[in-house]
Amino acid sequence: MLTYVLRQDGHGLVHEGFLQARRCGNTREAEILCLAPSLDAPKGHPAIWNKLLAHFVHVAGASQIERIYADAPDQPLLVNTFAAVGFEPFTRQTVWRCFDPDVTLHRRDIALLARPRSAVDDWDLRRLYRKSTPERVRMAEGCGNEGDAAFPSQENLPSEQNVLYVVREGGDLTGAFAMTRSAHGVWLQLWGDSLEPTMRSVRTLFEQALLVMTLNRWKGPVYFAVSDYQGGLGAVLEEFGFAPFCDRVRMVKHMVKWVRESVASAAPLVETASEIVPTTYAPPKTVASSAHPSTHAHSGDAL
Repeated sequence: MLTYVLRQDGHGLVHEGFLQARRCGNTREAEILCLAPSLDAPKGHPAIWNKLLAHFVHVAGASQIERIYADAPDQPLLVNTFAAVGFEPFTRQTVWRCFDPDVTLHRRDIALLARPRSAVDDWDLRRLYRKSTPERVRMAEGCGNEGDAAFPSQENLPSEQNVLYVVREGGDLTGAFAMTRSAHGVWLQLWGDSLEPTMRSVRTLFEQALLVMTLNRWKGPVYFAVSDYQGGLGAVLEEFGFAPFCDRVRMVKHMVKWVRESVASAAPLVETASEIVPTTYAPPKTVASSAHPSTHAHSGDAL
């Protein structure tokens, strides 16, 4: 956990505040966790957040962090405050919440199909991630382009608190889900074909996720974020007892990274003198002065 405190006297708008962030495991990513005071507080102001965020961006760049994430409520003032420091939205989400998933499962006859992820699933997971996630989101999550997109790394938590499960049917990987447990409930992430007309595979993933939670005796509520590119999930979520909870925006700031590369250096152009052609030189001939005839004539007369 990283904490930065701002105290400033003699300023009309900026007095004090603090920022908390964390580095995401061993990756070159960080996430903003808390900014205070809130912008609607009596002493809150966007300038306080701007100073704290600008300082953290400077520190993160020196620490070789490549991406900084922020998760903000979908409100113009909050989004614009982050945007002023270089953060960009890459997806908007509606968070749904389910208080009692057992009620839905008791009405269903479900067999356990999910199992924890293993190394043999990695190639299929990368393909599933490319298929279910737009390129702009993959780039924001630092998972490469269409050719080498890796599956996003999970939270740096103990295995009993954060598990990635896969579901295979007939040997084919049909979906995956991750469950992160805390004292406040369970956070559910899901990767599957949300554009399938019948939503059969998505329903199976929700069934398996809630069944795993029940078998492990994890207490709710369960939270699930529907991104703007996952249209059509609302009806499925209502079937499992979920209801909308809040709207938020996922933002990212890509850090400038200095790269040392060898480049060919062009030699400076030197202008050469033109060729000198030797030639003969003759000084101009001097013309001899002639005697004035009038002088000689007067001399002859005198004699």
